[in-house]
Amino acid sequence: MINKLPNKPRRLRAHLEQHLHILDTLPFAILQISKKYKVVWANLAANELLQMDPVSQTVDEVFSNDVLYDAVEACYTEGEEFRFEFEWGQQPKLSILATITPMHKTSAQRGRMIMTLQDLTTQRQTEQVRADFVANVSHELRTPLSTLVGFIETLQGPARGDAEAAVKFLGIMADEAARMSRLVEDLLSLSSIEMNASILPSGAVDIERLLLTVSESLSNRAERADQSIDQEIHGPLLVRGDSDELTQVFWNLIENAIKYGRTGQTVNLRASAISKGSEIRVDVIDQGEGIDEQHLSRLTERFYRVDKGRSRKMGGTGLGLAIVKHIVARHRGRLSIASVPDKGSTFSVVLPAFRG
Repeated sequence: MINKLPNKPRRLRAHLEQHLHILDTLPFAILQISKKYKVVWANLAANELLQMDPVSQTVDEVFSNDVLYDAVEACYTEGEEFRFEFEWGQQPKLSILATITPMHKTSAQRGRMIMTLQDLTTQRQTEQVRADFVANVSHELRTPLSTLVGFIETLQGPARGDAEAAVKFLGIMADEAARMSRLVEDLLSLSSIEMNASILPSGAVDIERLLLTVSESLSNRAERADQSIDQEIHGPLLVRGDSDELTQVFWNLIENAIKYGRTGQTVNLRASAISKGSEIRVDVIDQGEGIDEQHLSRLTERFYRVDKGRSRKMGGTGLGLAIVKHIVARHRGRLSIASVPDKGSTFSVVLPAFRG
């Protein structure tokens, strides 16, 4: 026994170092608080979350939060665990879940407390995005549904037997039903793209042929708007991607250019290789009214519209550019938007070239 005694402190230190290492690898912050409400120990996650070493500082010095300080005080005096969420830090504020637990009363550390902090900011932001999304979808569907219900009731009541009114109202109802159908299709498309966001497309797509096909398909729409589509494509241009998704990208961009272009003007398509052939750039240029700079950074947000009334009148769902952004991101590409009020806008897509 005498020979083994000198080894005990060494083994204890080894065990302590092992336990501290385990605590340092945990993904949430842990702090030990003294009777005087000072931090006596903190793991690495705590240092990273707080952007400082809090040891030797009091709780109110570290957090400057009365609610948290009161909870620590209550935990010490009442000997009960407290668990709550609070906001902390500079803008943007973090959403933190705090758990303050008294150490065992029979322990040598009696009176000390353990505080754990979990950063829920991303989770709360995701929940808010989801709530906003549901609210926007409900709003977008409510308007056409209300129109349909209103005209159905009219046709079943006051306008029953009125052939002229029936033709007029059924036309409006068909437009509203088509609008809901487009919205549902865009929602399904966006959901599918997001589900496959981490999967890089592997096929080869001929951008020159794709742009020519999309332009041909939209040529009648351009003619009805008294516009033309001009192409300047320096091929061959192969990119790594999904043909159907990239068709959707350039269909949306060219269709928007026609919608928001001016009568008698031209939609210009420019495509060429850049970065010594490692990337392909496509510009869709309109000569419309342009977009104020304050709106540019938000154009790809779901349901964001510069002019809501005009967008809905033209049949827009508010999801077109969001879909474009997600498809381009899935292809590891870049989308940029430049615009000058009263002169027009340029939507540029840069995609990795296909290398075989």
